Amino acid sequence: MPARRRHDRGARTRHVGDPVSAPRFEIRPFRAGDEERVLAFHNLAFAGHAARSRAHFDWKFLRNPAGPPELVLGLEGERCVAVYAVEPVRCILRGEPVLAGLQTDMAVAPELRTGLGGSRLILAVGEAYQRTFLNGTKPIEWGFPEPELQRVCVAHLKVGVLRDVCFLVRKAGRDLPARAGAPDITPVARFSSTADELWQRCAPELGTATVRDARYLNWRYAEHPDVPHVLLEARAGGLLRGLAVLRVGGPDPRLFSLMDWLVPQDDRETEGALLATACAEARARSLPYLAAWVPLAFPLALRWQEEYGFFAKSTPFQECYRAWLPGLGRRWLDEHWFQTMGDIDFF
Repeated sequence: MPARRRHDRGARTRHVGDPVSAPRFEIRPFRAGDEERVLAFHNLAFAGHAARSRAHFDWKFLRNPAGPPELVLGLEGERCVAVYAVEPVRCILRGEPVLAGLQTDMAVAPELRTGLGGSRLILAVGEAYQRTFLNGTKPIEWGFPEPELQRVCVAHLKVGVLRDVCFLVRKAGRDLPARAGAPDITPVARFSSTADELWQRCAPELGTATVRDARYLNWRYAEHPDVPHVLLEARAGGLLRGLAVLRVGGPDPRLFSLMDWLVPQDDRETEGALLATACAEARARSLPYLAAWVPLAFPLALRWQEEYGFFAKSTPFQECYRAWLPGLGRRWLDEHWFQTMGDIDFF
């Protein structure tokens, strides 16, 4: 996420909650009719990445099943020069349903990144977001900001660094051990309501995670306007025992990326069958590696390294968080918050 490279030393002593002045700009929430100006700003601010289409914007913000868009804009006249955007996400937290937030597109216009105005503006839109959209409704948010923006958010917006993002990677050509009683693996175009039943079986084990029901999974993957995903179901006797979602590329074009995963912890037969199929799908596309993100504090991450030949690979990404309930510290979240590559907004 682009951000200006310096901010004024005096701003470091400002208390969180003190108003930030950005008198040149109008700061207000997104409203109908802003779509094209926000889209134009995104493609300018993130010029080093693939251009975002209007279809992608509408999918990401206007058709999100968790709720309407939560964007705050900085405007100079009719032109958008800053945005602070958060995607609402249905989650469970300690087993209870909550609405959380995935911090996504945050940037100021390129010409503002070398002066104090850009730093003040991103703080102003960030604080306007908190006043407008939080109001006690979201106990937790997360995101993966670029280093320059991360420093501003940590210093002034109650953001903390949760963990380094380390992927699990294995060579797709290596055979996986076969297990007796493995279910049948079938690709599907969309997940049915049986995914809801699978989620209900897995949710108590996970405790804290994004709600991976059919509604979310189909929106996030089957309906993605730009990236085709491979949706796999593992079934035995009509029962959906597990699912996985994969795509080509993501963090690296040489990877076949395991975007999402939902398998009961003790169903080792389904786990092995899905991973073996994922490797076969990678080989069919001449991709040498299968990659996944499972936070390293989880026993699943250690087991995949010991039993399936994955190795941990560092990445340039850090996950940041902002929590609004007592007890949601860095160590607890690292050990209890299950996430996958699908919880990263830019893949």
